[in-house]
Amino acid sequence: MYKIPGLDDASRAKVAKLLDAGELVPVMNNTKWGEMINSMISCPEMEPKFRLRSVLAPPGHVLKWDADWHFHIHPVAEIEWLELKALSTVWLETTLRKCGIRYSIEEGTLRVWGYIKRNSQPDWR
Repeated sequence: MYKIPGLDDASRAKVAKLLDAGELVPVMNNTKWGEMINSMISCPEMEPKFRLRSVLAPPGHVLKWDADWHFHIHPVAEIEWLELKALSTVWLETTLRKCGIRYSIEEGTLRVWGYIKRNSQPDWR
């Protein structure tokens, strides 16, 4: 089982401040993140890749596409959203459904939301 990396104290405090202010609404939990990450790691033949946006990043900053699920995935507690691509979109959608993870399609790309901003609502699938 993939061990979920934790936030350092300063980052944890920043995320807590955003949550306490009502700016963010949590969507995912560690169990679902772990199940999704394990599913991606266990199926390398599908070549799953991700890119993400951290709630702690400057506005507009998005990481580049990456396939290193073991070492490059951020602590999940700071992930605003994570986009996915693989050799098969059907496989990705089936995998997310098996994990009980809702997602949206943003400009043709599957997006898993860690948090949504107050007063926003993705078109859930």
